[in-house]
Amino acid sequence: MIHDEVLVFSKTWGALYLFVVFFAAVIWIYWPSKRKGYDDAAKWPLREDDKPCK
Repeated sequence: MIHDEVLVFSKTWGALYLFVVFFAAVIWIYWPSKRKGYDDAAKWPLREDDKPCK
């Protein structure tokens, strides 16, 4: 009986936990103030100099 209870708990709360983590990651990535850093990092391999992006 305990196996079934653990299975139900992990399926419901585990799925909710993963959804919250995914949603937080999406918000973190698409936050407007982060755009310049992502654009700089995307262009970094194509740069001529060896300076790292800020």
